[in-house]
Amino acid sequence: MKADLIIHHAKIYTVDSTMPWAEAVACRQGQIMAVGSNDEIRQLAGSSTKLINAHGRLVLPGLIDAHVHFLNYTIRRHEVNLFGVKDFAEVRRRVQAAVQKTPPGGWVQGWGWDETFWDVQPTRAQLDDLAPDTPVLLRRLDMHTYWLNSAALNLAHITTETPTPPGSQIERDETGRPTGLLREWNALQLVEPLVPAPQAGTLKTWLEETIPHLHSLGLTSIHDQRVLHEGPQSFHLLQALNREGKLNLRIHMNIAAENLDKAAALGLHPGFGNDRLWIGHVKTFADGTMGSRTAWMIDPFEGEPDNRGVIVTSAEQLWNLAEQAQKAGFSMSVHAIGDMAVRQVIDVLSELPPPHPDPAAGQQADIRPPHRLEHVQIIHPDDLARLNRHNIIASMQPIHLSADWQTADRVWGQRARYVYALRSLLEHGTRLAFGSDAPVAPLNPMYGIYAAVARRDLDGHPDKGWYPEERISVAEAVYGFTIGAATAAGKQHRQGSITPGKWADLIMLSQNIFEIPPQDIRHTTVDLTIFDGQIVHYPEGEVQTPKRNVLFAPIVGPEFR
Repeated sequence: MKADLIIHHAKIYTVDSTMPWAEAVACRQGQIMAVGSNDEIRQLAGSSTKLINAHGRLVLPGLIDAHVHFLNYTIRRHEVNLFGVKDFAEVRRRVQAAVQKTPPGGWVQGWGWDETFWDVQPTRAQLDDLAPDTPVLLRRLDMHTYWLNSAALNLAHITTETPTPPGSQIERDETGRPTGLLREWNALQLVEPLVPAPQAGTLKTWLEETIPHLHSLGLTSIHDQRVLHEGPQSFHLLQALNREGKLNLRIHMNIAAENLDKAAALGLHPGFGNDRLWIGHVKTFADGTMGSRTAWMIDPFEGEPDNRGVIVTSAEQLWNLAEQAQKAGFSMSVHAIGDMAVRQVIDVLSELPPPHPDPAAGQQADIRPPHRLEHVQIIHPDDLARLNRHNIIASMQPIHLSADWQTADRVWGQRARYVYALRSLLEHGTRLAFGSDAPVAPLNPMYGIYAAVARRDLDGHPDKGWYPEERISVAEAVYGFTIGAATAAGKQHRQGSITPGKWADLIMLSQNIFEIPPQDIRHTTVDLTIFDGQIVHYPEGEVQTPKRNVLFAPIVGPEFR
């Protein structure tokens, strides 16, 4: 049999310990056919084989984002973008411009703001003069806090008399009047049902248009961390794309805990689906976030002696949910930011029988994925060894370090030593899976690899790295975005390394991130993405009419030499 596609004269990092490096790879019918030297792989070339000469460039497995809110990310691309805006006057300018374009009866929606950049705190008053009649809803970068103007609060009937829902906060001034900030889901739900959403057809088009954007970043697979209000709609839309043959992405789709009863009644189980879209974990939340100061902490936030955060799901509630999920055959995926949240979730998950494969299904069958903690933003040193001991994946987002390190120093003080404790967790044997948490943070996985390796923000600060003893190597960071993420989904036998028999998902980079200074990794781009054995991304202008069996002359060059 001859290959459909061959990449040769490459530096291929396979993420496969049996052959870590290779020169060439052959693909056939959507799978990796063979990996080896140029001379070995050239024997598999036929008259119709597409040959890609990498000219020494680095080739990796297609990258996997283990934590992304795909529908949310897609929608946020069409809203007021406040991510990284450090000038408060610019925030006001962008909101005002959106207000002027909004028709009567419409809402202005935006996302990504971070008050730690400003010398003022967000309140309703700072939006009311811009939009006295148009409701405005601006989601904080962590998506756990909403900033509203008076028009939006009035539509939601949020007043001085409104009781604070459990597990959340309505921020109030000294008179008890709401300031315009709502924190955590039960409070956000007071306004969320009122906010107009795009039509399903529009969302489907937006999702389809976003997939090539993911390819341009080197992503061929994601773990969609759905929440209740976006989950069912997202699943419907992605299934529609899948039926139409337009879902050129592999998606591990989590189920919101609130939908577990329905899934169990239907007999759904992890892995149900196909090689593009399958059901994953049951997702729930133990606490809030650091930036909103709602993370569940062992000790109070610095300067806030009465604030240990918010308990979104108590240990008892989590145990009941985990037992229910266990009976239905599901593993748990639990958002845990604060050190007490992390401890409590480990306590619960450690009491459950470990997930195991179905013996009747054979060695190559999908296995029930391991339990996982999402974020593990801060962990008490006494708990570092417990994740590995109980086979729990740490699903982390190194890119958060870029935006959070200064805030962590301020709100957690010396405890910040164990924020994003990547090296410490690895030394204790913990398996790491990496993602972005987009739209909460930038989706680009090169930023995540850079942050994990350099421990600096995207501006290059601090110069020597933030707690540099927690840096990890490029190979370890790549592992988190490949086989580590695949293992977290129970798909390590199908993806995550360039190994014969696995899906033919590959990328080629503009720079060899193993050889350049760590600070240059953030500038690395993706020159080529192959999904299911098909070329889905390449630099504009480099495609030329095939000449013999040469497809991309500038990228590819002539036959094997």
